[in-house]
Amino acid sequence: MVILDSNVFIYLANGTLQPHVVADVDVAHASITKIETLGFWQIRANELLLLEALFSESYNLALTDTVVDRAVKLRQSQNISLGDAIIAATALEHDYELWTANEEDFVKVEGLHIYNPLSH
Repeated sequence: MVILDSNVFIYLANGTLQPHVVADVDVAHASITKIETLGFWQIRANELLLLEALFSESYNLALTDTVVDRAVKLRQSQNISLGDAIIAATALEHDYELWTANEEDFVKVEGLHIYNPLSH
């Protein structure tokens, strides 16, 4: 199982990444990823439809107390955005690899396994 960062969902919806990249992968997302992605105020209708389909096929990993506690510790120890802290904490809590195009946002998170599907 892997967790997709918001940017990977966006790149799948806008054609930057082809769907075959995730075709044989069990995909999950942190709850904040759905908020970040679908909540973009300038989202185009065709991308919204594709994103809704992608999220419906992805496992939603809820924001639990243990994820919140991990996210708090991440934010206390380094300069990381709230969304990225929740995404990283969710990946760590479930011991899943995080797929992101923004590796630099997560590189300092100890124990987090990162994969950039754009670079492979």
